[in-house]
Amino acid sequence: MSTVNSIHHINFVVRELAPQIEYLRILLQSEPIIEDLPNRQVKTARFCLSGVWLVLVQPLSTEGEVAQILAERGEGLFLLSLNVDSLDASLEKLSLQGINSDNKGKREGLGNWRVQDLDCPNALGPILQLCQLIS
Repeated sequence: MSTVNSIHHINFVVRELAPQIEYLRILLQSEPIIEDLPNRQVKTARFCLSGVWLVLVQPLSTEGEVAQILAERGEGLFLLSLNVDSLDASLEKLSLQGINSDNKGKREGLGNWRVQDLDCPNALGPILQLCQLIS
């Protein structure tokens, strides 16, 4: 059985949501779900494309992890979230194979998503994350 079964969502950090929302609205011919996440100090807009979420993330302050990513890397792709059936079982299996989670711990993501970032090589670029849909 495969630990990872699909791409769940792809996050892009942006300075301003509005122009990027308009671009994706035209390109994808769909309307986004827009949410403020004050505990993460961000505002998001997410579009679903064949079951994969494209998420725009705008920091609302200069504080927080996403603001730091924007300051260090600039705008663009910053996170790739991979879907799993069981977050706990997948993390355990990967740990036995030498792939560990980061030290931030599991957290609730957008919608009904439970996520855990992985400790991965910087050479891959974006943060890699496992995601389980909670029903």
